[in-house]
Amino acid sequence: MKKMLLMAMATLFAFSAYAQGRVVTGTVTAEESGDPIPGVNVLIKGEGSGTITDIEGKYSLDVPSKDTRLVFTFIGLATEEVLVGGQSEINLTMKAEFTQLTEVVVTGYSEFNKKSLSGSIAVIDEKALENVPVATFDQMLQGQASGLYINAGSGQPGTAATIRIRGNGSILGGNDPLYIMDGVPIEADAFAAINPNDISSVNVLKDASSTALYGSRGANGVIVITTKQGKSGATRFNYSGQYGITEVGDWRYDMMNTEERLRYEEMTQRSNGWAYSPNNPNAPDDAAEKLAELKAIDTDWAEVATQLGRSQNHQLSMTGGKGGTSFYISGNYFQQDGVLLGSDLNRYSGRFNIKNDSFDRLKIDLNSYIGYSDLNYVPSEGLSVANPMVQSLNMPYQKPIDDDGNYTYGPLGQNPLEWRDHTSNSRGELKANVSLNAKLDVWNGIFVSGRLGLDYRNRKSNQWRDPEYRPGSGVSNGGEGLYSFNDYSFFSPILLGQIGYAKEFGKHKLAASINSELIQKTYSGHNYTGYGINGKLPNTPGGITQGDPDNGFIASVGGFKESNALLSYFLVGDYSYNEKYNLTFSLRRDASSKFGENNQWATLGAVGASWVVSDEDFFNSGLISFMKVRASYGVAGNQDDTDESIGSYQRYGVFQNTSGYAGTAGIVPASIANPDLKWETSAQFNLGVDVSAFNDRVSLAVDVYNNITSDLFLDQKLSYTSGQGELRINAGEMRNRGIEFVLNTTNVQIGDFKWTTSMNYSYNDNEIMDLGQVSQFENGTSLVEVGKPLGSHYSVGWGGVDPANGQPLYLTADGALTPTYSEDNSTTNWGTSNPPHIGGITNNMSYKGFDFSFFFSFQAGHKLFNNQLYFIENHNVPYNQTTRMLDMWQQPGDVTNIAAPGYAREFSSYDIEDGSFIKLKNVQLGYTLPSAIIGKTPFSSLRVYAQGQNLMTWTKFSGFDPEIGNNIAQFQYPIPRIYTMGIDLSF
Repeated sequence: MKKMLLMAMATLFAFSAYAQGRVVTGTVTAEESGDPIPGVNVLIKGEGSGTITDIEGKYSLDVPSKDTRLVFTFIGLATEEVLVGGQSEINLTMKAEFTQLTEVVVTGYSEFNKKSLSGSIAVIDEKALENVPVATFDQMLQGQASGLYINAGSGQPGTAATIRIRGNGSILGGNDPLYIMDGVPIEADAFAAINPNDISSVNVLKDASSTALYGSRGANGVIVITTKQGKSGATRFNYSGQYGITEVGDWRYDMMNTEERLRYEEMTQRSNGWAYSPNNPNAPDDAAEKLAELKAIDTDWAEVATQLGRSQNHQLSMTGGKGGTSFYISGNYFQQDGVLLGSDLNRYSGRFNIKNDSFDRLKIDLNSYIGYSDLNYVPSEGLSVANPMVQSLNMPYQKPIDDDGNYTYGPLGQNPLEWRDHTSNSRGELKANVSLNAKLDVWNGIFVSGRLGLDYRNRKSNQWRDPEYRPGSGVSNGGEGLYSFNDYSFFSPILLGQIGYAKEFGKHKLAASINSELIQKTYSGHNYTGYGINGKLPNTPGGITQGDPDNGFIASVGGFKESNALLSYFLVGDYSYNEKYNLTFSLRRDASSKFGENNQWATLGAVGASWVVSDEDFFNSGLISFMKVRASYGVAGNQDDTDESIGSYQRYGVFQNTSGYAGTAGIVPASIANPDLKWETSAQFNLGVDVSAFNDRVSLAVDVYNNITSDLFLDQKLSYTSGQGELRINAGEMRNRGIEFVLNTTNVQIGDFKWTTSMNYSYNDNEIMDLGQVSQFENGTSLVEVGKPLGSHYSVGWGGVDPANGQPLYLTADGALTPTYSEDNSTTNWGTSNPPHIGGITNNMSYKGFDFSFFFSFQAGHKLFNNQLYFIENHNVPYNQTTRMLDMWQQPGDVTNIAAPGYAREFSSYDIEDGSFIKLKNVQLGYTLPSAIIGKTPFSSLRVYAQGQNLMTWTKFSGFDPEIGNNIAQFQYPIPRIYTMGIDLSF
């Protein structure tokens, strides 16, 4: 009896143990295709432990009890939660997630569900940034969002693009947007050491209800960068690699070859072409022989100054977690050769992001990044003989290296091969960004949180010129080379404290917080340049000769240090009723050390509201599934966050050192104090509507806006008796108004074939409304004038060439023809350098494992000053010319735009050209291996692809590229065409 009782108890215990813990198995498939989904996270809710599905979509998991809930997650698919109950097999079909309503929008201080969002925020996800073969993430954003103007400006690897959000809001105060990475402000135009592959999303904040959160730094818009985060579950590895080549794109200048150059010289009766011409009565006896020697040489200096380079990118990342902790770790190597001689970039980077919410009420996360870039760069992109683009203007009948192995020198006196071999221009840059965040849920919706962040950059640059070659012998101090070194550091800590309340009451949601933030920025640096370089000690400071008045090798040294701070208190609040009626507001009080006591504090804020019309009972449309109306108004500020236009000590009268007083060192006044200087303020109104229709196959977002910037930073002219020529003050107004469209469509979805299109278009109308004490002033080649847009070209009008005598003709200010050139006839009738029309179009197609995409970007309605024409279409310079010069006027009756030789070449509207363009920015073809094949490998997914970047440009602009980043083309570094092949692996 006792033995039977023991057996019964053992059986009962075993059954009870089985009832409490069991193994659940199943298969996860996709709703659209029915295919199994590998890599789905299957997690036990509340514990963080779990597993992932295998290549056939299958999983097996030990669960503790029948009350266990399993959470199924996968990127791009809606999260599913299932109660185990008495089931031992749970098969699941996962649906695509409709991101229009469910995606989270990050503003840097808070997060919003997109359905309840009241502001105008463009979201660019990681898919738009993946595998693009450019060095900096900013260039990847071109054409990806409405209202976002991006111009590469330079093709030199690592160079930052020019970025504007809804036009230029300032004349002299800086127009760069504010950049935030994981809640920490980062430097603008310093992205060479940042790895774009770590970015999860980029949110572009455009209207006052979103930018006013940043108070006196938000008037130019805000770009919020969120990096990738870990996902709980088994550790997963991902490798992405690509390799390719870089080459010069379309070379739009048709320069003369040897035959054409000699013919041109004969026509103009100058140089070798005339000296050895059979039509020259004074030609030497051996003219025919000399001419034959020249014709035997035909050098394409554009090919000499450029190179075919390589590009490669390798990234290994891992993500996983357990028990409330998740992590993301990555390492990256990027390398790209420039298309001009002597230029390349190498970048090494690592990221470590970790989150922990395993504590009852405390959440902690750390986002950290470190990167190092090593850049060899072209020392000049302007009108300098150090620029390989300028050096390409040498004569075609000149060999780069003569028969004795010596460098040759044409009219420029320089040789690009010599500059490559006997100079050095390098820059090493270390970048670090850290964000440590903690949030404590105190009680019943009340929470406190804090953030400690740091943005740090150190840049070390050096230049070297070999004393035994032209670049070194041409140095002004002694003519025997140079070695220079520059050490620059930027250090910016941030401290944020927050007390908030977030609670749901039935259909009501309320969130509000009181915040305090302190940001400090410190810049420091020192530099020296030494001369008289010992040729046996190249590219090292050890080769510098001690300078004295006799040898002329007097070294130059310098240094600086400056610091400023911003203290802020602000209130942020959001209210939503049933996610149908939504209200958001912010009020911020900022104090900047850059401004004097009279205007040190500023009060800024905004309010926004949205109404989800489609949630109303009266809304009954079979076609439209979602409709929301948004509106916002507020005031943001600009204190020039780059600190370039408005320095750290603008309120003081500062001094600088000098040795210019009879050779005696001392200090002299550098600027006059202005304690009344204050922020520029931008009053911004936005009205928008979001619509989805045809079962969400079509979505449309339309925004109209009107932004007026007041108290512009302008320079007031002073009497020279003050010792200074001008004083920066606040005066004037400028307006930007426009309209934006974003259209997303699913064009075809039949069986395994799917074709989607995403389009965006923006129109911005800029007008200067007031300039204070004046109505206009010149600014470079443009005129800043009331009633005109910023960037209006200011030039004498071109009237063509007189057919009777070949003389150039110009226009008077009244539009009459005249042979007399006078700058007094300059007008602003030649358009603006800022494009009013911008946009982009992306098409994505997929069929089974194949995917294909192509992307166009465009800018239109603007003009560019092509300064290069003055040097390559000018009878009076000794450089090689374009073939258009062969169409010069030669006899009465000739109709041409090229004047006869002997007349002065003047700048005029002839040099102002249409800068509009359409670019085929990227084409990509990929293939993902099917599960039947990949299941036989150790990988969970494998995709291979090939792509081309900057493939074609359609434009009327005759320069190298219409993307010049400013208003005037001056032999900028050409943007390369890039071809790469790559592979993405998960395991």
